[in-house]
Amino acid sequence: MGLFSFKKKKPPVIGLTLSGGGMRGIAHIAVLKALEEYNLKPHIISGTSAGSIVGAFYSFGKSPDEMMDIVRNTTFFSRSYLKLSKNGIFSSNFILKLFNDHFPENDFKILKIPVYVTATEMTHGIVDFFSEGELFSPLLASSSVPFILPPVRIGEKIYVDGGVLDNLPIEPIINKCDFLIASHVNSISYDELKKMSLMKEFDRILHLAIAKSVYSKVKSCDIFLDPPKMTKFSLFSKKNLDAMFQEVYDYTCEELEEKGYIKGSQNESLL
Repeated sequence: MGLFSFKKKKPPVIGLTLSGGGMRGIAHIAVLKALEEYNLKPHIISGTSAGSIVGAFYSFGKSPDEMMDIVRNTTFFSRSYLKLSKNGIFSSNFILKLFNDHFPENDFKILKIPVYVTATEMTHGIVDFFSEGELFSPLLASSSVPFILPPVRIGEKIYVDGGVLDNLPIEPIINKCDFLIASHVNSISYDELKKMSLMKEFDRILHLAIAKSVYSKVKSCDIFLDPPKMTKFSLFSKKNLDAMFQEVYDYTCEELEEKGYIKGSQNESLL
């Protein structure tokens, strides 16, 4: 060796936070596809509700294309799962079936990328983050939209959807990454307010209530992806699935290009 030795610069750790959003969470798959193409694959993920499920599937090793195939071949919120109990309109069995069909084991250790799953603890009104041990219950708890799906008991605690208190859970990973990307899929459309269904009204009230806490975190993110007018897509239906995917994919690519990222390039100098 000469007088000087040079250490190779470590590549930055990229963190990705995925919001909740019901069936709109499928849009996160479009974001992941774009990020891969711009060589911005995450090394650590946090998510709530649908975002936590997408994050878990991606961390397990499912590609965006494989995840879209799973979505197309899976039945969500169908009449066969209607429950109409005091704890929720639907049974959670379709979500558990999704996990059992595609995950070999009910344990965080099967995931190849660290994932933090967000759920709202009902008794004390706090947010808990899960990253080890049993996988299915935290994912189910994180996705249990109040009145739609029943709460989930984990140990002595009762949990509902993480988005109730934290629909953009950057907290568990912000100090574990060098570069933070957040994907939010619930921007409100102010068009066509007439003739709102009960579900549309529920969707709107929910996201109006939590929007302020979400947007307060934008400054903490290096990239904040917020495709416009997302509430025009359903919270509970796969209708317009492909149109939503393409719209969000195009939006993400445009946002990355505007920030100077180049498809197929390493882009490390911009991180």
